[in-house]
Amino acid sequence: MKRSALDGSQHTNFIYLLPGLLLYAAFVFGPIVAALGLSLTSWDGLTMPRWVGLGNYADLFSDSRFYIALRNNAELMIFYCVLPLVLGITLAACVWNLKQREQLALRTFLFLPYIMPTAVLGIIWAWLYNPAFGPFNQFLRAVGLGRFALPWLGDFNFVLPAVGIVATWYFFGFCMVIFLTGIQRIDPSLFDAAKVDGASARKTFFWITLPLLMPEIRVVLLLTVIASIKSFDLIFTMTRGGPANATLVPNIYMYQLGFELNRFGAAAAIAIVGALLTFAINYAIHRLVGSKSKGLA
Repeated sequence: MKRSALDGSQHTNFIYLLPGLLLYAAFVFGPIVAALGLSLTSWDGLTMPRWVGLGNYADLFSDSRFYIALRNNAELMIFYCVLPLVLGITLAACVWNLKQREQLALRTFLFLPYIMPTAVLGIIWAWLYNPAFGPFNQFLRAVGLGRFALPWLGDFNFVLPAVGIVATWYFFGFCMVIFLTGIQRIDPSLFDAAKVDGASARKTFFWITLPLLMPEIRVVLLLTVIASIKSFDLIFTMTRGGPANATLVPNIYMYQLGFELNRFGAAAAIAIVGALLTFAINYAIHRLVGSKSKGLA
């Protein structure tokens, strides 16, 4: 029998893994360690870094703008995570009953936004929201609802939902595709048994479909939460964090500190806090949703 190249000793196998490990260390662990070291210094990008210990973190947690950014990020999670999840799972349950050709067409159409760069989408939606010639306000004026025409990206109360709706539109098609794949995984005999027992569509959804989709719900939550905490390009191209910090998020604040104020140490501290926040929320999702999905997978 021909032996596999991986049937050698542990030392030999390690040599095969070494190039990948070196690349991973150079491009993943290297930048993380560099950011951690930079966050402990005061550096303007030109002179030698000056050691300040945890000074950047102390300044950060006494900075009101950082708390505004965190609050905005928490509110945006409704649009990045909750609404796409609810819309995606509802649409998946509806689309599942369509014929295959119609299902494929609708799935492709709704998934299209997800394959487009968010920076490009931000520019397009900023034009759609334009108060003077944007199609939204033009439509409202055309149907006699001109009093509702607003400077959407300049209004303190509506700018965050206006940006968040774009994020929901971007993610819900992706969530729907994930949930459709999950429904295909469910044993069809369960749906047949529910139909024989006279269960309504609502009861079938809440007692069979939804519980058995827990693994997909966990995946969707993990991906959308990470996308929410990483949010930058969509908001930057639409509002740059304005007006008056109404859409400021940690990554926009990190950009402003680093590339506009040359405070790279403080910017690196925001990056480290964001990474820790991502790990903490993902761990909580694993604990809350993961235990349920293990018993149902």
